Amino acid sequence: MGYYQEKRLQDRVDSIVQLLRMIQVEASTPYNDGWVSADCKRDLVMIRYELNKLIEACPEFSGEEKWEQEIVMKILTDK
Repeated sequence: MGYYQEKRLQDRVDSIVQLLRMIQVEASTPYNDGWVSADCKRDLVMIRYELNKLIEACPEFSGEEKWEQEIVMKILTDK
């Protein structure tokens, strides 16, 4: 079974974000030494790089402007 078929959209996004937040907590906690925290932050930076490559490799779709509007709304509501 493929990625798309296993979970609904929000479940897919939530599960990925949850894992990323776990890495961010490890990178930010004062209880870890600098080596562990730096490795966790490096993981996040490398994930961002790989994610950008994957997005660039995808074709363009109609409706992507709506996705950008959703991101802007999230940015505005997160502040």
